[in-house]
Amino acid sequence: MAHSPVAVQVPGMQNNIADPEELFTKLERIGKGSFGEVFKGIDNRTQQVVAIKIIDLEEAEDEIEDIQQEITVLSQCDSSYVTKYYGSYLKDHRISRHLKVQQIEMLLHNGKLWLGSKLWIIMEYLGGGSALDLLRAGPFDEFQIATMLKEILKGLDYLHSEKKIHRDIKAANVLLSEQGDVKLADFGVAGQLTDTQIKRNTFVGTPFWMAPEVIQQSAYDSKADIWSLGITAIELAKGEPPNSDMHPMRVLFLIPKNNPPTLVGDFTKSFKEFIDACLNKDPSFRPTAKELLKHKFIVKNSKKTSYLTELIDRFKRWKAEGHSDDESDSEGSDSESTSRENNTHPEWSFTTVRKKPDPKKLQNGAVSDESS
Repeated sequence: MAHSPVAVQVPGMQNNIADPEELFTKLERIGKGSFGEVFKGIDNRTQQVVAIKIIDLEEAEDEIEDIQQEITVLSQCDSSYVTKYYGSYLKDHRISRHLKVQQIEMLLHNGKLWLGSKLWIIMEYLGGGSALDLLRAGPFDEFQIATMLKEILKGLDYLHSEKKIHRDIKAANVLLSEQGDVKLADFGVAGQLTDTQIKRNTFVGTPFWMAPEVIQQSAYDSKADIWSLGITAIELAKGEPPNSDMHPMRVLFLIPKNNPPTLVGDFTKSFKEFIDACLNKDPSFRPTAKELLKHKFIVKNSKKTSYLTELIDRFKRWKAEGHSDDESDSEGSDSESTSRENNTHPEWSFTTVRKKPDPKKLQNGAVSDESS
């Protein structure tokens, strides 16, 4: 017997009746991200192009905390280096409403999800794709890498000044506008520090990019993002993070145990020194984002962001030539995974994890049968 939908009473919601299907014109699907499908859309009131993330709340029950966290963090951010959040709407078969952040928190926190309801999250549209998308068409040169890293560092400098930790820095979560602007995205596992809580110890992130202290669940702060940035720099140079041919659970075992990765190959000394500075196993010796903006690799090699449009144009040509039959998972506003993550090792995961694996499943760094 079918159950009737039960409305969750959220203060003030009744005064915010608004149907997102009337306010926005949904265009083509541009990806599938952290918690649902993402569409390119038009704000019918302003004709502004936006990204529309549509989440089935029943199906996304396990990701509710991440959805709430991303909306909360993005609503607090005001930076040209962070993906902009425009608002959220609850849509179901009876009535639709525009939700304030506090109302979203109450709705999701209660756990009494409306049967058949969908959450529309409206965000900035970034049509250049993710940095990982752009890597699929070929390697970056050091000028392009330095330019991209400079913009990522500006985003991290802003977040860290606001006592926020991204905790999932990687190329897939770096998005570009069609003009080459670079922005940080995917804040589902971001953390907030306070005057009284100056460290965190939660195990979250993507294994290949995770700092040793995060894996060990030691107290950590914004310096964990600097480690992930160093791994991302290697990813931008080589097309993949270190140890990408290994099972993620083995990588989690090896990162705290082994010496930090280094950049191998025909790269400049200053680039290798930049990465070495980021990948110091002692977080207290890692530079801050502000300090890294002054590193000679960044200062001498970075250019205006319009320089990155060459990469965007190259990727468009690459797709037009038929190299990619799979739909890109770049969302235009948020990118959780890519075709490389989904297809290269289908039995492995390059996506974000939020719970540390059972150490009993690791046998000298090898994955036991039941966890394979």
